[in-house]
Amino acid sequence: MQTTIPKKTGLLGWTTGFWLSLLAAGLIACNKDADKADAATADSLQTPTTSKRILGVARIEPEEGILNITAGTTGNIVRVLMNENQPVQKGQSLLTVEVAVETAQLAQAQSKLAAQQAAIRSNAANLEAMRVQLRNARDTYARNIKLYEAKAQTKQALEDSKAEVDRLEKEVEAARATLAQSQSRLGELKADINYYQTLVRQKKVTAPEAGKILNVLVDPGDYVTSDTKIAELAAGSTLIAKTEIDELYAERVQVGQPAVIISQTTGDTLARGTVSFAADYLKQKSLFKDQSTELEDRRVREVHVRLEKGKMPLIGSRVDCLILVQ
Repeated sequence: MQTTIPKKTGLLGWTTGFWLSLLAAGLIACNKDADKADAATADSLQTPTTSKRILGVARIEPEEGILNITAGTTGNIVRVLMNENQPVQKGQSLLTVEVAVETAQLAQAQSKLAAQQAAIRSNAANLEAMRVQLRNARDTYARNIKLYEAKAQTKQALEDSKAEVDRLEKEVEAARATLAQSQSRLGELKADINYYQTLVRQKKVTAPEAGKILNVLVDPGDYVTSDTKIAELAAGSTLIAKTEIDELYAERVQVGQPAVIISQTTGDTLARGTVSFAADYLKQKSLFKDQSTELEDRRVREVHVRLEKGKMPLIGSRVDCLILVQ
């Protein structure tokens, strides 16, 4: 009996171990199947593995930056010709500023120009008349010389005709000087007109670059000076996600790598893009820094991701930037 009981006990132990082994093998197989299913799902979503992606916090900005537009002139605003979110072209009018004084000065200069042109025509006609008289006087003097030599004219008549030539020569010279002075004055008036036209044009504030108006800072009736900020403009039409990558992973980022922009609140994919810039140096963190005096023991590499055309995140929004590295 003592030899039989151990055999039975051994058989039971072996049987229990066998079934436990089968159960463990089944669990391992199930886990492997689950891992394969998860991998298949991940592949279908094109989600990279941790070793092939780098995550950074980014800010959405225009690739060409945000421009602060100033009035560039002085006066009261008559009309505001722009709205927030409005696309504008380079040279498009944004404001109309009161130009009453400059317009009056321009009209006055134009009136003077017309009067001066009339004076020039009169002076030119007078000069031509004087030249005709001088030619006639010279002809008379030449005839009197011949007549005097032929004893058919008196010396007094000859001298009188010579004096007439001298007088007319001086008058022609004076008329020529008057015409030249009038023409010079005409040039001055044209310069005045160009100046006042420039002042009037400067009152029409225009967009310095093509882009989108983000913020309008003035209203009709406001008085502006040359330095008054009137609007913020997102230059160009391309947006970037500007991020900073920790120096530990910085070397793995290269221009041309794809990236995904993800909402920090919902986790949704907002946009896709491509790395367009990766700085050649490391610097202190500047984006999303809580305090300017915050101490750091690591440096970062600035990286820009140019977003593809389509639905874009809001400018200035804070997002996650997932860079897919090789």
